[in-house]
Amino acid sequence: MLAQKTYHSVPALDLADTSPDHWKYLSEGGATLVFSYTGPQDERFHNKVLRLGKNNTVVEDEDSLILFQTEVISRLVLQKHLAVLETVLLSSSWLESLSSLCKKARPDWRTGDIDTNRTKGFLAPNLVSSPISVEIKPKWSFLRPGLRTCRFCMHSSCRGWITSYCPLDLFSSSPARIKNALYALYDAWVDGAASQNNFRLFADGRLMSPEDLLPALRGLGMLHSSVLEEKGIRELVVETLLVSFMKSESLELLKTLKNLQRTLDGLGIEGLASLWDNVHSLDRASFGGGFPQPPIDDWKFFVTEYLEPQGSSVPPQALSGETQLRYNILSYLLSATFKDCSMMIMLPGLLHESLPTSLFPSRITLIDLDPKRVERLQKWLEQDRNIMQEYTVSSQTKSEKRCVDVWEL
Repeated sequence: MLAQKTYHSVPALDLADTSPDHWKYLSEGGATLVFSYTGPQDERFHNKVLRLGKNNTVVEDEDSLILFQTEVISRLVLQKHLAVLETVLLSSSWLESLSSLCKKARPDWRTGDIDTNRTKGFLAPNLVSSPISVEIKPKWSFLRPGLRTCRFCMHSSCRGWITSYCPLDLFSSSPARIKNALYALYDAWVDGAASQNNFRLFADGRLMSPEDLLPALRGLGMLHSSVLEEKGIRELVVETLLVSFMKSESLELLKTLKNLQRTLDGLGIEGLASLWDNVHSLDRASFGGGFPQPPIDDWKFFVTEYLEPQGSSVPPQALSGETQLRYNILSYLLSATFKDCSMMIMLPGLLHESLPTSLFPSRITLIDLDPKRVERLQKWLEQDRNIMQEYTVSSQTKSEKRCVDVWEL
């Protein structure tokens, strides 16, 4: 068990002290947008990014998000792999100006705008400030009982995504399989599968497109004289990432992430839905309906039970009824957080013959560790059923992919 951190509230910074044009669009996900500070020298904002919620999703308030990381996530993941977050104050007029300034920089396929009604956002370390940074969203790390194909590979097949990436390779601890996973992620990125969002590369703080990477790296002086084409860059990027992933602390992080995903998802979404129906057999409430979003105290109590089941007055396996249901809902939601998080790999550059790989520094930080919403349970159940049905039908006309799960605690 990791030592529990205590969050002490400090006065929040006010972004009115900066101009909206001091913040440059960096990237975004389905629920948030990220901006990097490019204004005058100011230690409060130097080397920081601003994360803002979108108006098309329900996002927890910033104070709750920070408490969730400091009081819950930090008990499960080593602090060195987590970003330090801090709250900032916002105004509608400031956000409206920023929203107008960033419109041209955003991809056309992205949806939702900055939620200008929010009064807070939060700052985090700028994890793309290193010469090279790579964001990887690894997804589900395990094979569910009775299946030969992992959830990601089934989903990819049903969506028509052209990728050979399998998360089980990345989590295997095998150098050869990890290298295969990295090549697959890189190739899907080059082939234009950007909307999958499983791989993004930043150079000198700028989000790269595949066609911009070669000239950008040349301009930054990061390439060996012998690297003259995209194929050479592909191998260099993958070999550099492989060195980072094979470090003992990186392998331990992958092992931790896999363990959390798997053990927290004990029932699976179908098993959880079945438990819900058993408990609500009389009122026939819809899956997740009326179940409140867990407050921070419930999360803290759950993690204590999860980490110390023998010390609990009633071990999780002995729970029943509403108490059992509540435990398993929180467990599944937390598993979903770890299944959907991303890894930021900060690199000092690409491998070079003058720098021994044993001395090559790198850092991996987990991001996007927000609590998931209870109301998404029904959507996840329907999505899971659709994927299983579509993949079962498609496997009758084409060979079923076999994913290899190596489970080592």
